[in-house]
Amino acid sequence: MKTLQDIKQDMGDLYEQLKNNTIDVKSASEMANVAGKFLKAEQLILARDVFLNNREITVIESKENE
Repeated sequence: MKTLQDIKQDMGDLYEQLKNNTIDVKSASEMANVAGKFLKAEQLILARDVFLNNREITVIESKENE
């Protein structure tokens, strides 16, 4: 299973491919749609866990390119 960081990297790569015309718009759109569904599913799982376990969320920001 991909991590959120993997999805972020994939979307960055997809953007570059689209910008360089190495992928068609329809394929890029479908891939972005699937990524969005993955992110929504992860969001719902997190919300369910927080609700059922009465937990607070701790946000950890990623430090990229250090």
